[in-house]
Amino acid sequence: MTFGEFVMVYLFLGGTAAGSFAVLSATELYRAFFPMNGQRLSRALSGCDGCRARSATQRRITQAGYSVTFAMLVVGMLCLLADLGRPEAFYLLFLYPTASFVSIGTFAITLFATCVTLALAESVLALGPVWQKVALVAKALGAVLSVIVMVYTGMLLEHVVAVSLWRSAWLPILFLLSALSCGCAVVLLCTCWCEGGAGVRAWVHGLALFDAGVILLEAIAAVACAITVNAASVDRPFDVLLAGEQAGAFWLGFVGCGILAPLAIETSVLLARRDHRSSVVAGLAMLVLVGGFSLRFVLVRAGIQTAV
Repeated sequence: MTFGEFVMVYLFLGGTAAGSFAVLSATELYRAFFPMNGQRLSRALSGCDGCRARSATQRRITQAGYSVTFAMLVVGMLCLLADLGRPEAFYLLFLYPTASFVSIGTFAITLFATCVTLALAESVLALGPVWQKVALVAKALGAVLSVIVMVYTGMLLEHVVAVSLWRSAWLPILFLLSALSCGCAVVLLCTCWCEGGAGVRAWVHGLALFDAGVILLEAIAAVACAITVNAASVDRPFDVLLAGEQAGAFWLGFVGCGILAPLAIETSVLLARRDHRSSVVAGLAMLVLVGGFSLRFVLVRAGIQTAV
C-alpha cells in the first residue's frame, strides 16, 4: 500500500460509511427491541398520530442513509483497489489469509459490505417478514463490524513502523470518534430530505446531542494523540501539523470545521425551541465532513513527508 490520494479517500469514505451505518443500525435496533419507548417519544412530540408519521419519516431517513452508506462504501473500496496497483491482489487476501491488519480488514469490510447491502435492500424493497428478520440480523452484525472498520482505518496507519507521526494508540480511537461524527453528519444530511415531517426535530436534536458528545471526545483524543506522539520521539513529529506545512489544513479544516464550528452550531440547535432550517442542518453536516476528511488528509500527507 502506497498511502497516496486514493488511500486518503478510502480512509474517509470507509470510516464515514461505517459511522453512518452504526448510527442508523443502532437507531433501528433500538426501535425494534424497545418499540414502546419509540411510541411514547412519538406521541410526546407529535400527538396521537405521531407514531405513524414518525415511522414514515424514519423510513425516508433510513432509505436515504443506507443508500448513501452503500455508495460511499463502494467508492471507498474501489479507491482501495486502485491504490493496490494490482486489483487481482485483492483476491489473494481471501485465498491466503494472514493475521495482518490488511487481511483482517479485508474480511471485515467484505462482511460489512454484505450487511450494508441487505439493510439497503430491506429499506427500499417490499420484502417479506423472513427477509425483514434477516435484515435485522444483518444490522446487528453490521453494527459490530462497523466498529471494526472504523478502528481498522486508524490501526492501518498506527502499525506503519516507518512513520513516527502515526505511532500512537490514540490514533485508532481518534479515527473511531471522527468516523462516528462523520456518520452523524451523513444522517443529518438525510434528515434534510424530510424537512417539515413529524419527528424530524427529534432526529436532529438527538443526532446533534450525540455528535456534540462525540466531538468533545474526539478533541480529547486528538490532544492525547499529539502528546503521546511527541513524547515518544525527540523529533516531536506532531508539531508538523501544529506549525508545519499542513498546519493550515489542520487548524482550519480539522479544528475549525470539524470541532469548533460544529460544536457552536449544535449548541444553538440544542438550546433553540424552534426547528432549524434544513440549510443550517446541511451546513453543520458539511462542516463535520470537511473536518473528517481534513484529519485524514493532514495525517497521511504529513506522515509521508516525515517518513521521507
